[in-house]
Amino acid sequence: MTKLFLFPFFVFVLLVLLPLPSSQYLCAAYGKEIVLAEVNGDTIDEDALQERLKAIHRNKPKIRPEGGAVGIKISDLVQEMIDERLVIQDAYRLELDRDPDFKKKVESYVTSRSVIRLRQEEVIEKINITDDECLAYFRRHYEKECPAPEGRFEKSKRRITKKLRKEKEKELSDNFVAGLRAQADVRIDKELFDLLDPESDYEGKKTVIARVNGHPIPLDDMLHDMRQTSQKRTRMFAILKNDPELEKMRKELKQDVLDTLITYELVEQEALKRNYVNDPAFAKTIQERKDRLLIDEFKAKIVYPLSIPSEKDLRQYYEEHVDDFKKGYEVWFREMTFYNREDADKTLKELRQGAGFEYLAARVSVRWMPRRRDVWVNADRFSPVMREALNRLKVGEISDVIADGKEYKIIKLKGKRGGEPIEFSRVVEHLKRAVGQNKFGDLLSDYLARLRQDSKIKINKKALKRIQKEYWNSSPKEAQTTAG
Repeated sequence: MTKLFLFPFFVFVLLVLLPLPSSQYLCAAYGKEIVLAEVNGDTIDEDALQERLKAIHRNKPKIRPEGGAVGIKISDLVQEMIDERLVIQDAYRLELDRDPDFKKKVESYVTSRSVIRLRQEEVIEKINITDDECLAYFRRHYEKECPAPEGRFEKSKRRITKKLRKEKEKELSDNFVAGLRAQADVRIDKELFDLLDPESDYEGKKTVIARVNGHPIPLDDMLHDMRQTSQKRTRMFAILKNDPELEKMRKELKQDVLDTLITYELVEQEALKRNYVNDPAFAKTIQERKDRLLIDEFKAKIVYPLSIPSEKDLRQYYEEHVDDFKKGYEVWFREMTFYNREDADKTLKELRQGAGFEYLAARVSVRWMPRRRDVWVNADRFSPVMREALNRLKVGEISDVIADGKEYKIIKLKGKRGGEPIEFSRVVEHLKRAVGQNKFGDLLSDYLARLRQDSKIKINKKALKRIQKEYWNSSPKEAQTTAG
């Protein structure tokens, strides 16, 4: 069971998946919608391109520095979208969409998006905080003993509104789920429930702990969630080892876990019952996600197995790149630092699209000091994860996001010198990654080239030229530091 959302009594967590623009198999009219490319009859229109641009610039407003540090070429972007469409079409031809595991992923996404939509309708859209409610709250909590100073209400209004909204959200959520529970047919295997111990394994043969409107709640889900919850309370249970209240707490833990699972099931059932998939906008979101999953499936099942390197491949690469596998070497580099992964991922995406490293670093890195001279640092001074990243990089390359302690970093290698070669046996795992990535990229490029040869592709060059000009002109100028 997919457990992404929780309505009542608990924290409501939403994992909103951002779908990237992809194939929607639109029959775009050549009148209203401007078609930028046609791939074997499928179209890529201007709306899809604008969505892609929006995703690229979600981290910050698009900025055009002098010298073109953020030089996104519209034609290159459309070529990427054509490649994606070719992969999706071939994935359908190979019937990857019929794989049971793939279907489960799509069903899980449909469920999660349906729950988000249900929450929007039954909770979010019904919340309305009035000025009178805010004022009444203010008088109850801020003017108990004496009138508040003039202007205090206006200063506190935003905070009060947020608190009242949160309270109403919980109230509406609790009431909605209580209504579902009152009408539901919930049957619990009480004998099995009593046997379960949060700190012991179940050795019986039963597989279902409860049924909600006939739909089973797997015992495995109960055991998994029960163990996780118990682990979080290990220290407290140890302190209360001989306390008579401990047994009561364990029973409450079991009941809370089961209630949560029943709530998940009720909400998911109700969300799917609403048939949001019949709504065109909702269906479009699902199709976009399905296409993105198909691209991942294609890479994992068709390309990746062929890219696994042999020992001969590894040794050949090692001998040809022995300078990349040294210890005690020095590096000259630039670094961006972030406090959360999301910001780092968004910045890396912009870098992959052509943004200048130092230009972005000056705007998004939490620590950035442009160096006016080259500073060489011994690689042994870095943490193991940083050294591993530096070992993988060639001069001029940019790393992936590196989780270094509580920070996230992106580095650009400007230079590397000195050091002694590391023995082959000690870098085998690194070689597997490096050679595998190279083979994967080459194989995918070759596959795409063959698909292009066998496909009918039309590109509206006139429209692309116009959009490139409009995009450039609409990007606000900002002084550039260094585009390197």
